[in-house]
Parts: sequence; structure tokens; C-alpha cells
Amino acid sequence: MRVTSSSFPKTLKYQLDTLATKQARLQAQAATGQRFKTPSEDPRATRKVLELQQEAKRLGQYNENIDTYSETLNSIYSAIQSLKKVSDRSSEIAVMVDNMKSKDQMAAYRQEINQLLEQAVQVANTKDQYGYLFSGTKSDTAAYSVERNEAGDISAVEYKGSTKSPAVEIAPITTITVHIPGSNRTTQGTTGLFETVDGSIFENLIALRDGLDGGSREDVKNIRDNIVPNLMLDESAIIHHISRIGALEARLETAKTMGNRRIDATEEFISKEVDADLAQTLVKLNEVQAAYLAALKSGATIMNQSLLDYV
Repeated sequence: MRVTSSSFPKTLKYQLDTLATKQARLQAQAATGQRFKTPSEDPRATRKVLELQQEAKRLGQYNENIDTYSETLNSIYSAIQSLKKVSDRSSEIAVMVDNMKSKDQMAAYRQEINQLLEQAVQVANTKDQYGYLFSGTKSDTAAYSVERNEAGDISAVEYKGSTKSPAVEIAPITTITVHIPGSNRTTQGTTGLFETVDGSIFENLIALRDGLDGGSREDVKNIRDNIVPNLMLDESAIIHHISRIGALEARLETAKTMGNRRIDATEEFISKEVDADLAQTLVKLNEVQAAYLAALKSGATIMNQSLLDYV
């Protein structure tokens, strides 16, 4: 087989270019700590890294949702605590009412109940940075509107929100809602806080206030026989939601912990695909540099020709 004089220089140049490319790539890996810089260098790893990055982004969004809902849950809990104080005091006053109380005492009780009613409406219209807490999915609308009599006292309270509660994902195929509709007089969905199938705390407070204003034996009897039991039902609804908040807090904390673990695992997988093994890279770099120098030396020896070689 005849080998032309130009074949060796071409082959040598190709080998030197290949070794120089490998050397440059290994030097870049050693300097940056990454196995590749462009997708063409490792298409399989690039695709896997992109999928892992998308997964990490989704997990990060879940954690943001959890943080937002945890903040909302704390606001709801504070509002419910205020409402429970209203419920406790109104029940205490209702139990103390009897025919032995003077008109002045009854009038004082009435004024206090009237203020407790105002406070309950204020709690019902509590708002945080994300909207009204007890308006359900209508978070941009105040939960309750009121009607007042000629004296300026609240005579009726009307719910303007929705009985449905917004939900958000906290994990793949896992949604949760921490919101409580102010009113839900049905047995479907989340139980209302202020108005349930058993009645309305506003109606009970209005009835108690008006009963104290009358002060007759019939009014006192109505308070003890009807209003007191209704106020106890209102307190049971409040306690139910306090327990529910505790369970939701535990669930959000668990979801956050699991999410953080998955994020750490995902980042570790990305690191395994992207990061270069420095020790292994340096060994390969030394091997390529030695091969490059050997190729230069052997090429220089073989191609050391003159016109005398052809005489």
C-alpha cells in the first residue's frame, strides 16, 4: 500500500487538534468545576438537568404556596382568637341575666353586647395583604355588610362573600385550603365560622342585645332557654375551627419539610450531572497533556526531513 508524503502531516494535525480540544475542555472543567458548558457536549445530561431544574422550580413554588398559606393561617387564627373572646363574654353575660338584675345593670349589659356585636363584625371583615380572610373565593369583597337602625345600632348583617374556599397545591396532586367562609349554612364544604347550619352568631348577639333592652320576664326566659344554647353552638363552631387550624398547621409543616428534602435531593442529582470530579479531571488533563507533548515530539522527529533524503 502506497502512503503519500502528505498523509502523515494531515493525520498528525488531526490528532493534535483532537488532543488540543480535549485539553481545552478538561482545563475548562478544572477551572469552572462543571462537566460541560453547552448542550452539545452532553445532550443526555443536558436533558436530564433541564428536567431536574423544572422539578426544583415546581418544588420551590410549592414551598412558596406553603409559606403564603402559613401566613394566612396565622392571620385567621388571630382573628378567631378575637372572636372567641367575643363569644366567651357574650355567653357569660347571657348566663348572668336573671329577673333580679336592675334596669341599670341590664342597660350596661346591653351596651356591652352591642359593642361585642360591633367587634364581631369587625373581626368578620378582617383583611390581610392577600384579601378579606372570611369572604371565601371573593377575597376582594368585604365579607359582611350591615344595616343600622335609627339609633345607629346594627339591626341586620348580610354575607357578601362566597361559601367556597380557594385551594392551592402544596405538593404534586395535593391541594389544601386554609380559608374559612364566614357563612355556610349548608352541610356541604367548609363549615362557616360566623354562620352555620345551626345559626348565626350575629343574629344571636342581636337577639341577646334586644332581649336585654326589653328586660321583661319573657325576655329573660327567652335568653336562658334559647339564646344561651345558641351561643354555645356558636362557641362549638369556633372551637371546631381552632382545632382545624392546628391540624392544618401540622400538615403544612410536614409538607414543607418533605418539600425541602426533595429540593435538596434534586439539587444533589443536578450536581452529579453537572459538576466535574476535580481529581478525575486533573488526572485526565495530565494524560492528555502528556499525549499532546508526545505527539508533538514524535511528529517533529518523523517529519525532520531535508532534500538529502530524496537524493
